[in-house]
Amino acid sequence: MSAEPSAPPRPAGARPPELVQSRRWYWALLAISLAGGLDVAQFLATNRSMFNAAPDRAAGSVLGLLLWLMLAAVAGRGTTALSSPRLARGTVAVAGIVAAGSLGLAAVHAAAHVGGLRPALGAVLGVAALGIAVAAVRS
Repeated sequence: MSAEPSAPPRPAGARPPELVQSRRWYWALLAISLAGGLDVAQFLATNRSMFNAAPDRAAGSVLGLLLWLMLAAVAGRGTTALSSPRLARGTVAVAGIVAAGSLGLAAVHAAAHVGGLRPALGAVLGVAALGIAVAAVRS
């Protein structure tokens, strides 16, 4: 008979290492999504005239803010609850939509030679959010 060493028992209430690592990813995703949401909220707050002058552009910005906040909500749920397949799929789906929207916005602004670094920062945050969401689901 071969005796295989087993892992030492965890103290009562201790979380498995996989769960701790997964939650760290969700905390990072929460931070990124709040940064993205803060960026869009600051843009909306400093460009109030856009609501009258370009309501379509304003609606798109509000939609972007809502998506960032939805990602923050999903990430926040991941920091507090046990992972579920629905949460994992939802996290990656929302992060994918945010990343695609952010990249599209950056491409449109780059093609028009407007916007400066803000759209590029949003694209970087969006892609980072997607990468972190995938890492959170895989861990």
